[in-house]
Amino acid sequence: MSLIIKENGEKRTFFQWINFLIPYVYAIGIIVILLWMVVSSIIISIQNIRVNPGALILQPLKSEAKFTNIDKNPGVNQNPNKETWLDILVKPIVESNFNKIIFRGLFLLVIWMLLFLVIPVAFKNLKRFKFFNMEFEVDHVEKAAIETVEISGTKAQLMSYLTGDDATGRTLLFLKDSSIDYNEVVEYFLAEIKEGYKKHPLNASFSYELYTHAPEELKDLVEESKETEETAVCNKNNLYQKNYLVFYSIYNKVEYITVISSYTYPFDIIDRYLFKLLHNTVSKNIENIEYMVALTCPSGDENTT
Repeated sequence: MSLIIKENGEKRTFFQWINFLIPYVYAIGIIVILLWMVVSSIIISIQNIRVNPGALILQPLKSEAKFTNIDKNPGVNQNPNKETWLDILVKPIVESNFNKIIFRGLFLLVIWMLLFLVIPVAFKNLKRFKFFNMEFEVDHVEKAAIETVEISGTKAQLMSYLTGDDATGRTLLFLKDSSIDYNEVVEYFLAEIKEGYKKHPLNASFSYELYTHAPEELKDLVEESKETEETAVCNKNNLYQKNYLVFYSIYNKVEYITVISSYTYPFDIIDRYLFKLLHNTVSKNIENIEYMVALTCPSGDENTT
């Protein structure tokens, strides 16, 4: 593996870490609540088995006695000092330790869910959420569509720049002794594209590396790009792992591999076309410039002698 150029200045911000960790915290909280319910139920079951095994499936004797007394004395419901039928039916449910665990667990789950609904970063891409009879709308489709158009338009402008006369003129500046270094030109335009990605509305950052041999960890992507003659993309969507965009190219019978990587920015289909266009345009411009130089200076070698 031969590394020609390496540029790595990407930083992950505090809010990006928060946005990444919140779904895991949310899931861990739900698991903890469910585990508490299960463990508490097991402990109560063990205690009941030791004291009164029948209480696990049967109603307590105290409640059964109350039912019997009411059957024998129908007038008990008219006495306000004594329990009613409703009390006798509801109290065993409310006073049951198992039911208390269930009710508390459900209450904690509802509170936990509502807590994350009021944190905007936890539902950044959520359009609408319905909870019982309450409906939350946290993002507008129109706004998302406008942002998509702006992002696509910015990338289209970069494509237009690469194929324009300005890019050709900048490539000409690298002319030395009737030839141009392919790596230097590619690195220059990669740096310009990186600066363009940092601006609004993209607000993205990435790192780039240029190789003459395939890195071991990216061999599959390199082979895919080599076979398809297209850019290969692998998005992890994980702050601990990089997203990769790889392009394989050949210039003057020398293999070049460009690796674009980012922890925070997932590459899309427009990125694939953009970086492929960059390499194709650079190689084409270099060939045209070197050809024109050769035509205009056919006797350069003779003059030097």
